[in-house]
Amino acid sequence: MAHIYISIVSHGNDDDIINNSNLKEINILDNVTVIIRDNLSSPKLKTYCAANYFMYNASDAVLGFGANNNINFEVASNLGMNKTDWFVLFNPDLDISAAMINKLSASLGNYSSQIFAINLFFDDKFSKMENSLRKFPTFCSFFNVLKGSSFTKAYDKKKLSYGGAVDWAAASFLAFKSDLYKQLNGFDENYFMYYEDVDICYRANKYFNQKVIYLPDIKAVHQGAYRNRNVFSKHFRWYLKSLLRFLFKSTFGMKK
Repeated sequence: MAHIYISIVSHGNDDDIINNSNLKEINILDNVTVIIRDNLSSPKLKTYCAANYFMYNASDAVLGFGANNNINFEVASNLGMNKTDWFVLFNPDLDISAAMINKLSASLGNYSSQIFAINLFFDDKFSKMENSLRKFPTFCSFFNVLKGSSFTKAYDKKKLSYGGAVDWAAASFLAFKSDLYKQLNGFDENYFMYYEDVDICYRANKYFNQKVIYLPDIKAVHQGAYRNRNVFSKHFRWYLKSLLRFLFKSTFGMKK
């Protein structure tokens, strides 16, 4: 059975991680290793990880989402991750049961694809689905904003077939075959935050003919903050900068 290496990056998310009892159960599964990257070097989180046998590493400087996950990929490789194992991006504010991780592990071997997304919800009753599966944006997508719509068009999850392919999925939870992540050189670290997930899915599709496969019966709750929606925030500035980088890169072939 392939091993699953879960990569979590904490930007001050101590309480999200510490209070997540499911994460402790996931970490003791035989074929799972949870790696927590602490972007703020919190003594509290370090102590908790040591007491509960999470693989912990910390940053000397504040790094972006992509850079931190790339470091976790190196950690996983040093732990023995091979090309047939799975590297899973996992937001600290995400909650999924150990049973669902076992179900995911059993499902991954049924496909030749190398990127998978799951079904994210806003509530633990799984009644309010998050629009976490979307189509690639283009410069024409700016017209969506003028019409009062989201910049990127979301797929209707209810109309997607099991194992259906989508352009990209939010990195809140995204599973990569280890070998593909390595061939992609991981995330483009020029994105500090936002659109690095769009970019890596785009490159996987364009250069390796790998589309994201959707597994609707693998369910998790995501407590997304959506701080980029405040136009006066630094998160909105990061969002806009990353968006423009992706559009120029995908349209004009700008190199990484």
